This record gives sequence, C-alpha cells and structure tokens, in this order.
Amino acid sequence: MRQLAALLREHRMAARLSQEALAETAGVAVRTVRNLESSRIARPRRRTVEELANALGLTGQPRDRLLRTVHGIAPAPGWQHSSLPPVVPDFVGRQAELDQLVAQARRLTRQPGNATVVISGQPGVGKTSLVVRAAHALAAEIPGVACHVDLRGMDLAPLSADQALEQLLTTLRGGRRGPLPPGPGERLALYRMLTATRPGLLVLDNAATEEQVRPLLPTGPGWLALVSSRFSLSGLESTGRLRLTDLDEATATRLIEEIVGADRVSAEPEATSELVRLCTGLPLALRVAGNRLASRPSWSIGWLVERIRDETGRLDLLHPGDTRVRAGFSLSYDQLPEIARRALRRLASLPWPDYSAGAVAQLLGVDVGAAEAALETLADASLLSPAAAPDRYLLHDLLRVFAAERLTAEEPPADRDEAVARVRTWLLGMVEAAGRWLDPDPRREPAAGTGFGGVHAAVAWLSAERHGWWWAVRQAAAAGRHRDVIAAADGLYWYSDRYHHVIDWPELFGLAVTAAQASGDTMAEAAQRNALGWAQTMVLDRPANAAEQHREAFRLATAAGDRRNLGWACFYLTGERYRAGDLAGAAEACARALRELTDAGDLTGRIITSYTLADIRRQRGEPAAALTHLRRALDDWRAAMVDEPAHHLASRPLTGWIHHRLGRAHADLEQWPEAIASMEAAAADFAAGGDPYGSGEAALGLAEVLLRAGDSRGKRVLLDAVRDFEADGDQARAARARQLLDPRPGLDTANCR
Repeated sequence: MRQLAALLREHRMAARLSQEALAETAGVAVRTVRNLESSRIARPRRRTVEELANALGLTGQPRDRLLRTVHGIAPAPGWQHSSLPPVVPDFVGRQAELDQLVAQARRLTRQPGNATVVISGQPGVGKTSLVVRAAHALAAEIPGVACHVDLRGMDLAPLSADQALEQLLTTLRGGRRGPLPPGPGERLALYRMLTATRPGLLVLDNAATEEQVRPLLPTGPGWLALVSSRFSLSGLESTGRLRLTDLDEATATRLIEEIVGADRVSAEPEATSELVRLCTGLPLALRVAGNRLASRPSWSIGWLVERIRDETGRLDLLHPGDTRVRAGFSLSYDQLPEIARRALRRLASLPWPDYSAGAVAQLLGVDVGAAEAALETLADASLLSPAAAPDRYLLHDLLRVFAAERLTAEEPPADRDEAVARVRTWLLGMVEAAGRWLDPDPRREPAAGTGFGGVHAAVAWLSAERHGWWWAVRQAAAAGRHRDVIAAADGLYWYSDRYHHVIDWPELFGLAVTAAQASGDTMAEAAQRNALGWAQTMVLDRPANAAEQHREAFRLATAAGDRRNLGWACFYLTGERYRAGDLAGAAEACARALRELTDAGDLTGRIITSYTLADIRRQRGEPAAALTHLRRALDDWRAAMVDEPAHHLASRPLTGWIHHRLGRAHADLEQWPEAIASMEAAAADFAAGGDPYGSGEAALGLAEVLLRAGDSRGKRVLLDAVRDFEADGDQARAARARQLLDPRPGLDTANCR
C-alpha cells in the first residue's frame, strides 16, 4: 500500500490538486484520499482507485501502474493507443452532467451497434472539458483505441472529412505515420474496415455540421462516439443528447475559488458574487477572470469587477492568452447567414429576458416565418437558448454585449432606430387590440384581423409579451408619445384586474396620468387617476394614497362634465367610506356612482355598482335584500348578453363576481345547496373568461362555504388552492387559504373595477 500512497500523492501533486479537489472531482470522500495517501486502507476498492485515476486523467502505463499497486486489483482493459488530451485539473460543477453523460453512454453501448452522444452548448460553456473527462472516466469500460480529433468547426475552413481521417487513421495504426491510401474514398474504406474489427472510443470535438460528422462515425459494434458542437446536430439519427448551460452561482463561485484561492474569495464575497453575475456563469469567462486574478495577486476581486462592470469594455478584459471570449463568439457569428447575424445583433437593442418570432419579425422587417427560421438558426448554433415557454428564446448576457458591439459596428444609427420603432409600434398596437378582447362590455366588438381568436389568446399574448410591451410603454413615455401611453393604459385596464403583479401597475398608470396632463386631456387624466388609485389599493395596499387619486379624478370629471369617470370615482370612494365603518356614507356614494354610470351608458360600471350595493346590504345584516340586488344585476347582465358572440368570453368574469356574491348571500342565510352551486358557477365563469385572480377568489369562497356547510370537500379545495397560490407566488392568498378564510362578509370593491 505504500507504493499506492506514493504514486497517488505524486500524481495528485503533478496535477496541482489538493486532496479536497481530488476527492470532489473523483466523487469520493476527502477522508478516503487522506487514508490512501497515508497507507491506512489495507484493501481499497477497485472502483475507488479507478475513479481517482479518472480524476487525475491517467491513461496507459501510468494508470496500469497505479492499479497494479493494489493487491487483488488487476489492471482494467486499457487502450492500445490514445490521442485524448489531458483533463482540465480544476473541473468544477459539472458532476451532474458528467454522471448523466456517462450513464447515457453506458446505456447506449449496451445496445446493438455503435453509440453516439452529442454534447451541445454555447461558446465557452465547457463542452470539450466535459467530453474529455467523460472519455477518461469511461477508460476502464471501453477497451481498444481512444481517438480524438478537433474538427475545428468554428474556423472559416473547418477540418474536412479527409483531413480528419488522416488523424484518425494515424491513431488507429498505433501512431505510425506511414503512407496512407491516396484517395479520400480509399481512406474512408480503410477507416471503416479498421473500426469494424475492433472496439474503441471516438471523440469528435468542435463539430460544425452533421455532414462533417457522419463519415467519421465508426461502423462496427463496440464503439462509443462523443461529439461536441455548438450546434444541436439534430440531423444525426439514433443519438443521445446533452445540452450544457451556464453554471449556477454557487458552482461558479467554487470555480473561482479553485483558481484564485478560497482566502481571496472569502475576503470579498460580494465582489465575487458580482463577478460571477457579470460573467453570467459562463465557464470560459470565469476561467479568464480567475486566471487574471491568479496571475496578479495584488489585484482585489473588487478592482477587477469595477473594470468589467462597464459593458463596453467587458469583452476586452476577458481575453488573456489564447482564451478569448469575444473570439469564441465571433467564430460562431461569422458562420451564420446574414439574416441570423442581423437578428442576433439587433436583439441587443431590446433589453428583454426573452423573445418571440412576432417581435423579431418587426425587428428585421420580415414575415414571422423568416424570423422564426432565423431564431432557430441561432438556437441551433447555441447563440440563443430555448426559453421555458414554447416558441420563445433567451439571449445570454455576454452574448448580448457581443451583439451590441456588432450592432454598433455594422449598422448605422438610422437603421437601428427604425427597427426599434417598428417593434414599439407593433407592440402598442397589439396591446390595444388585445385590450378590446378583455373589455367585459358585450356591446363592444373586439378588433378583427389581429390574430387573436378570443379572450384566452389575447391574455396569453399579453402575458407572454409583458416585458416587451412594458418596455414599449416606457419608450413611448420617454419619447413624449403621450397618446400612445394613454392608449396602452386603456388597453391594459382590464388585464391589470386579472393579473395584479405581472408588472408595476402603479408606475404604468402613473405614466398615463403624466401623459394625460402633458396633452391637456382632462377626461383621460380622470380615467388614469382612477386606475392609479385602484393599483395603489390592490398592488401597494395604500388606500389613503388611492383615495387622493380618486378625489382628484372626481374633481376633474366634475369640471369636465364627464359622468362616466365621475361615476367610477364615486364607486372607488365607496370603499374609503366602507373601510372607515361609514356604511350609510358608503351606500350613498355607491348609489350616486350607480346613477352617474347608468346615465353615462356604462353597462359594466352599472352592474359592478349594483352588486356592490348588495355587498353593503349584506354588511348591514340584510342578506335577503342583497339577494334581490344580485338577482336583478344578473338578469340585467344576461339581458345585455343576449346578442353576445359565442367567442366573446370577456364578460364571463363579471358574471363570476355576481355568482360569487350570490354564494356569500346564500351562505348568510345558511342556504347551503344554493351557496355551493353559486360558488361553483363563479369558478366556471372565471375559468371560461381566463381570469386567474377571480378563479383564486372563487376557490377560496367555495372552500369556505363547503366548510361552513360541514362538507369535507372544502379541505381538498383549500389544499388545492394553497398549492396553486404558492406556485404563482401569491403568498398573501396562500396565507388566507391556510387560515381557512375570515368568515365575516365584507365589501369586495377592491376585487373588481
């Protein structure tokens, strides 16, 4: 065992690994490494020593010699010849991917024929390091020859199949460089003959296309081919696949520790965290930054962070030696078709987390099909990543910096501004069209020819493109395009009622108030102040601030003779009086709101104020009178919807709020079958109308009624509600559900317009 201890220590020190680093890389306990190096383990396990040899990158005679030092361990079947490069010593954070790759390779090699696994990912993500380490890890399981060839897929002239065959045949013939068959056809025939008669492992690194790879895949059984590429190579059949992504913050921090030392990292944890963020978890960028710090002990991590914080110089600082982040991106960029290059660089002008083909079509001035093809080309080249949502794409932050450089260098400002203006105009137009689908008044026809087939499609688009249209509204506000801002706020009015937290609604409606003031539109200012007040109540929980907005809306609407906005101001001020315990004053304000909205012809407002009066009657202990108000409101709303188009479902949530209140009024009278039926009808209405906020309230209301009625289904509904609220990040309503609700009836003016 002393010989094993000495050899293990010698190889570890040659690899410049600490005992801790070797243990982590090999997947064994640090104590095991220490005990082996001190000869405290009499009969070490074969697998343990093999994993240590793999972690040290040992092959051939050094590997066999290490294994022979262990009593009872025969050397594993070794490779006759190998052209594999050495492993990267500071391999950190890819153990899960390494395990997945090795397991996938093992599974495929147990099947008939040969096996191929493609490892893809963006430039600098660590594909080669992972593939080489996996190849060394599989050394004991795949006898024969281990071949490696860099296909130089990102060069302007990638390695041809004939050039690759020359390298592979040299390895297969034991390193002898004698004459090869003269023609490409004869060389390919010899390669197929040699790979058909012996097993082995083939690493095709940095592949460009399927056409480059196919002729090089071995034909005989017992072969495993590991192919790394920035492209997905989706045309290769019967292939396992693994896509690498960036390192998470904890893992990236460990990599920096390995390079610069734990002491420097622990001395500057905040600076290290920012360094990881600026490098966006990209292993290549992290290694470059780490190597700069390691070679300059006098530098603090914070000093480097200060220098690379500026995007305009970030890529310049990430280029020491032959490890250049910009160069890696440039190689991929230069091989793209022009439309894909234009798409990549113009995406830098849209500071969103993800992108759709519709927005990119406007950015490029092409149809959606051409934009989608360009995005797919970028995704295949690993310059974009598929987002969690279907048909959307992500742009890596360092690639965004690179794209911005190319945009500045290759396109005049006028072209850039025109492209951005097209996107902004399209987004704001779509917001206005989508908003018409969400207006609950059945007498208002939604816009035709917008691509929205109904309210669900409109809601889905608004949710998916929320970062884009919110950016467009801010852009319009900054450019002084006041009518665009007001129109967008109007279009988003009812969407905000369904989704309370998707953006900063107080900011949006505040921008609309400012735009209305700047354009001198008193009626628009009154409307937007009412919307801002609603947002301050529902989003910020600041009813006092909200009341100020509604009182100013009341003043403006009165001066302008605007009965509609005057009625809405009265309606919202009803809630202020109710919260103060002034039920008589609340009833008076609500009755005036009903008169004003009725005279203004606002059907939606009339129905909402009608059922709010029912809330007040319930609070005053008059549930039977409340039922009368609610039934009349439901009859009026249904009468208005007699001619409603079958596809117009935006009115269903308002029906849901009436049913929700009917359920509470029936519960007050302990009419449990009617209360349960009304709450179930409310849930169906909200689901049909695509209103998640209302659906949550219906679930809470149904659970409460079931529990009060002694029905055991209430607990199940409540548990489902808790799960859904927590999944949506709605902790406030999750807490309400866990507390089984507050059984006291209350005024629900905050839940609706």
